[in-house]
Amino acid sequence: MSRRDDIKNLFTIEPTHQQLAAANPRSPVAHSIARVAAGPVRSMGLALDKLEEESRALHDALAKGATIVELDPGVIDPSFVKDRLSGVVDEDFDALKRSIEEHGQETPILVRPHPDVEGRYQIAYGHRRLLAVGALGRKIKAVVRTLSDIELVVAQGLENSARRDLSYIERAIFAARLEDMGFDRDIIMKALSTDKTELSKLISVGRSVPEPIIESIGAAPKAGRRRWMTLAELLKTPQALRAAKVTTKNPDFAHADSDARFQQVFRAVSDISKAEPVTSIWKTPEGDIAAKITRARRSLTVAIDQTRDPEFGEYVVAQLDGLYKAFQSLSKAGD
Repeated sequence: MSRRDDIKNLFTIEPTHQQLAAANPRSPVAHSIARVAAGPVRSMGLALDKLEEESRALHDALAKGATIVELDPGVIDPSFVKDRLSGVVDEDFDALKRSIEEHGQETPILVRPHPDVEGRYQIAYGHRRLLAVGALGRKIKAVVRTLSDIELVVAQGLENSARRDLSYIERAIFAARLEDMGFDRDIIMKALSTDKTELSKLISVGRSVPEPIIESIGAAPKAGRRRWMTLAELLKTPQALRAAKVTTKNPDFAHADSDARFQQVFRAVSDISKAEPVTSIWKTPEGDIAAKITRARRSLTVAIDQTRDPEFGEYVVAQLDGLYKAFQSLSKAGD
């Protein structure tokens, strides 16, 4: 099933005859919701075929009698789990706000009745549309549906995957926070549209880089997976961690953009690491220490414990050609 199908299913409820009869667009809450297709609001950068697709989806929903209500943005609360780090002032957001100002809100957001506060709602899908409409001082078009916590976080993750991707570190802390809240990894994988191996790396980075440092740096959308993983590894020494904290307190740090802040921290931590090699261990799935990894200024050494599994080291050596080719392919795809 595609991400778009997953999102459509979250907007879908089959109404009974009595529910349809009771639907009233003027009421503050409408529980009679037919198919309402969610998708990106038109913005300056969207392709024409995407615009046509979203327009058809909305017209189809209205033709089938879907009830879309208008709510005051002030009664809609954010999701109970935060994902984004940076503010919303960027080119994409400005384009979205201009589009809504000129053409109106073309696609409704998805909300649920707030589980704890009567008369309020929690947003599941359409966070940036909500912010844009609120900034314009207008009411927001919304579909109200009862959603479980799991359904809400899956919708939140799918929104980010299908529309405006989270940066790597935002995905990492989103994954770590969901696990801290008790969500199973299968649910987190679905929310982030990722597999078990990549999810483990995301959670590891989300836990290894202290949250105050992440918050100070921000989303750093250009930093990418490899550099965040390297930073997470380097920060395992007290000296590197201290250097990172000092850097975030520099007077010019706050005035730089997020990617520049990442570079400042990365350089400071790397300078510390040049003088002192960093050693970490690699464990098997059973928890046995199988190798030691030492990162120095110009080398990375993997020392495999031959006493535990004598053939493993030779197997790793035999895989180097294939691993390097796979690395080159990933690097080209990332570029």
